[in-house]
Amino acid sequence: MVARAELYCPQVDGLAARPVSAEHVSSFIVHVPRSNARQRQALITFAVEERIAAPLQSVQIIQGPLADASPGDHLAFVLSNDVMTQVTQEDAPHLPEYLLIPRPPSDNGPAWAVWKEGNRAVVRCSDGTGFAAYVNMLPLLWQRAGRPSLRALGEPLGADLPAENLSATPPPPDPIDVAFSFAQPRKAAARGLAAWKWAAVAVVSALVLHMTIAALNLRALSQIAQTERRAAELAISDILPSMTLTQEVGPVLARLTPAQVVAKESSFLPLLSDISRVLTDAPVGFRRMAWGASENTLVVLMQSPGLDDLQGIEQTLEASGFAVRSGAATAGDGGAEVEMRIARGDGG
Repeated sequence: MVARAELYCPQVDGLAARPVSAEHVSSFIVHVPRSNARQRQALITFAVEERIAAPLQSVQIIQGPLADASPGDHLAFVLSNDVMTQVTQEDAPHLPEYLLIPRPPSDNGPAWAVWKEGNRAVVRCSDGTGFAAYVNMLPLLWQRAGRPSLRALGEPLGADLPAENLSATPPPPDPIDVAFSFAQPRKAAARGLAAWKWAAVAVVSALVLHMTIAALNLRALSQIAQTERRAAELAISDILPSMTLTQEVGPVLARLTPAQVVAKESSFLPLLSDISRVLTDAPVGFRRMAWGASENTLVVLMQSPGLDDLQGIEQTLEASGFAVRSGAATAGDGGAEVEMRIARGDGG
């Protein structure tokens, strides 16, 4: 990967880009309502928060490049504060190593492009996300993800993984991807939402966090239970030395895969979408959000350049049919802010 970074990434002040290992950078595809740039970062952070296993103050969430994305879809990178501090203190640009692998086409469904070196594999998924895994765990993960089509760009994957072999002439990465650097989006975010501690997760393993995205088909799991058990037996001694393999492989898989978040029907997303649409052109940022499910109320800490802007925002919301209750506004050198409780009006 280092050689590909030197070959394809643009240099900064004569310094070649350095790849950050996939174990340190998790990735998610999130869908957020249409919004301006300042609002979008807060919305992405809010969307990722429920999908990570770490407090927000311990991580950084950075928006990544996603060419040809569907409207509202965004690629979010999650890494620890320690890793972010390390890469931004160095002069050379840094990017997740899976950006050096081109996204495989998804014309016939989900696909993985796999770069294997020794006992480690880096995977780029057709949705733009990526992760790393031990090679002996790859067949199990591939089956649990629904057997996406495979392209081998590094060493051959072996008989257990039917892949199109492109090892002889691996395709180059997307220029948009290799132009990414963690430094640029972090500086832009600091200008837009200086007080928001956005970012995401120093994971026990990037693989574990990535699997929150992989589709778990329960019917398929029952059909491949025996295959999973055999794969778990092969891998358990290296990956989970303290785990005893029982008749059921569920305990092993529970250690390899995080609990799935089950979305509940609520009025939260429609309300957030409508509010974001109304405030798309307003000079406002969302500092903090909370959802009052019992009252169907969105609690938002709004930030704007001045108190007059906040008054105008409240009036705009009320004119659009929302019921708004505002707390005491404060103003300082960084602008003005107020907490608003927003719900549907009587006619909404």
